[in-house]
Amino acid sequence: MKYLLIIIAASLISCVQTSHNEALTTLLKKDRENKQLELEYLEQIRIAQENNDQESFEFYFQEYVGVERLKIPEELKNHPNYFQGGLKVKY
Repeated sequence: MKYLLIIIAASLISCVQTSHNEALTTLLKKDRENKQLELEYLEQIRIAQENNDQESFEFYFQEYVGVERLKIPEELKNHPNYFQGGLKVKY
């Protein structure tokens, strides 16, 4: 009986750890997607400025502003799956 309880406890701990890792992976994936979208919009904004295209500039600027910014805990910024984003992009 004692060993059965140990096995059950170990299984539960493993499940909780797996769920936590999946949540972190999902968070970092969504953050990466958002940052890549921001970078695409910033590139389009740069092109619009070069071409003096006010309409495109306004459109892409609004899209850029609308991208969701996720709060990533500092300790996750050292995770191998963390995406830095652009050097001049502020989050």
